[in-house]
Amino acid sequence: MNDHRDKPVDRRRLLRRAGTVAAGLAGTATVGAATAGPAAAASGEPVLQGQLNVAAEATTLRNTGVQAVLRLEHDRVWPGTDGRLWAEPALRIKPSGTDLSHLAEAGSISMAVDGNLWLATRSGSQDNVRHIIHTTANSNRIVPLQPQRVLDTRYAESRGLVIEQGYLDASGRVLAGKSITIRLTDHLYVAEAVFGTVTVVQPGQDGFAQVYPSGTARPTNFSTINYAPGQVLSNSFVCGVRAASDQVSDAISVYTNRTTHLIVDLTAAVVGVGQVNPASTLPTRGDSMSAGSGVPAWER
Repeated sequence: MNDHRDKPVDRRRLLRRAGTVAAGLAGTATVGAATAGPAAAASGEPVLQGQLNVAAEATTLRNTGVQAVLRLEHDRVWPGTDGRLWAEPALRIKPSGTDLSHLAEAGSISMAVDGNLWLATRSGSQDNVRHIIHTTANSNRIVPLQPQRVLDTRYAESRGLVIEQGYLDASGRVLAGKSITIRLTDHLYVAEAVFGTVTVVQPGQDGFAQVYPSGTARPTNFSTINYAPGQVLSNSFVCGVRAASDQVSDAISVYTNRTTHLIVDLTAAVVGVGQVNPASTLPTRGDSMSAGSGVPAWER
């Protein structure tokens, strides 16, 4: 036979000829597109994009520098709405199971069938502890707002936010012993809580006011603000948000035990799957959260 037929096939040389570029063991690996069939990556050989790579317990990638051992890139994008460019995914973790195994080694990541990412961490000699990785789909965030005045009983145009009728006197003051409900749907959609301030304007007697979640029983053992006659006094609050009725998704209630004018301002919102009206946010935080059905008019 001819000499060149007697030489064993050099697998790496064939891979390079097929268009795959591999760096040395101590360098970085540039992962290119591969169109050949499934390949087994032996110890020290590169992982091939687009192919099945089986390495058993061998180390397939090593890097002694500061660069990442594995890099995934997908440069293809396509135009979406509002001038956005939608990126195509470079990595997909196939969803499986409802939880990460308690025997998974520390550092393991998996995705459950509900779409949540799980991470295993080490806990002494015990089984590893599993944690759900927080994303905008399963955790809340605080969104600062441009201060928004949602109630000022001194002016008739502001009283449109108050749901109940007959709870104000002829001057627009909230009557003693009454709770009013304030709609927040101009600013929020399915929020969890709000930050704000409540101001009492020149009450006639000593008293107190309470801000509490709409649709819940008014608590009797706390006050948001205490006041004396003739004062203009403010205090901050954090309050949960609840649905006031089938027609109102987000509302808070304010109670006063003495007749007085009230002012309520919002400064931030806590949202998870809900939304904040972009017109209410700070200029640098104008993005809104995604929501399901029933999106408010300002997001349609």
